[in-house]
Amino acid sequence: MSKRGWLLFVAMSVIWGIPYLLIKVADEQLSPATIVFGRTGLAALLLVPVAVHRGLLRPLLPKWHWLVVYTVIEIAAPWLLLTHAETRLSSSLSGLLVAAVPLIGAITLLFMSEGRHDDRLDARRSLGLLVGIAGVAVLVGVDVSGSDAWAVVEIAITAIGYATGPILIARKLSDLPVLGVVAASLALTAIGYAPFAAT
Repeated sequence: MSKRGWLLFVAMSVIWGIPYLLIKVADEQLSPATIVFGRTGLAALLLVPVAVHRGLLRPLLPKWHWLVVYTVIEIAAPWLLLTHAETRLSSSLSGLLVAAVPLIGAITLLFMSEGRHDDRLDARRSLGLLVGIAGVAVLVGVDVSGSDAWAVVEIAITAIGYATGPILIARKLSDLPVLGVVAASLALTAIGYAPFAAT
């Protein structure tokens, strides 16, 4: 790998890992619903005005029901479950468990009848995914007590949501502007969690 490649790899590792640490820190003072509201509310405040200015929200209206489904699957449910799980699991373990997303996505595509050629799970990809998940298992070391079992289930559901969301985008929302979809999803989630954050 080139020097630039290594720098990008390190940068992505830091970017990928920091949210889990920050969620763990926030969990000490705030409820999971408040944290989700804060994350999505701040992001919506930044992105919704841009989406409105560019006229990216109106095209979403014909497919609003798929947008709601995507919002629940990719953001609203996973972010709450992940934040709640981190009240009992370390941020590093949570991040490692979420690393199962590619495997879940590949398995999901494998069972979808309309999979495109570039979605197929060939022998090389299968081996790569198995090596990756084995690496996660070795790093995690199955070091989970009985009291943390539900937290692991919450992370598993989160990973399923993270894996399913992009597939839903590709299959049902691919003709819509991405920035509009993201801004609207964050705003919907923030609105949904606002009453819980307020109390």
